[in-house]
Amino acid sequence: MSDETDRPAPDSMAGQSFDEVLLSFAGRLTRLQTEILAGLDVPLTIRQYRILTRVGAGHTSLMALCRLAHRNPPTMSESVNKLVKQGLLTRETKAADRRTMALALTPEGREAQEAGRLALEKFSAELTAGLDERIKDDLLTVMHRIYTETESRLDDR
Repeated sequence: MSDETDRPAPDSMAGQSFDEVLLSFAGRLTRLQTEILAGLDVPLTIRQYRILTRVGAGHTSLMALCRLAHRNPPTMSESVNKLVKQGLLTRETKAADRRTMALALTPEGREAQEAGRLALEKFSAELTAGLDERIKDDLLTVMHRIYTETESRLDDR
């Protein structure tokens, strides 16, 4: 177990470039979100949480999930299969096209997704509690721009 001397001082990032801070921040944020989701009554991975969220928002085909996540069908299918086996998703054929499968949240899947959303929302609120609303708005604008740029780079692949 590490002690406080293992943790870099908060001002240790002061001399780092924007790209170094961005990469460090992204890694730390992912780690904390991973731990939060893993600690739920129904433990989830980030990928599982995103799938449940997207299915809940109406993206019910495997191909739609692949496009949104920039993943190939075998990878997405494996993740979906695990959620079906856990009883968090159902997979049914569409009446209009028997070859097309439609995904849906089960009641347990809806509860797991909601628990994840609330836990991550609480974490975000705690993380930004000391920030002025104007700063939060500015950060949101910047994060949207960076996100849009990363999406366009993934789309270009």
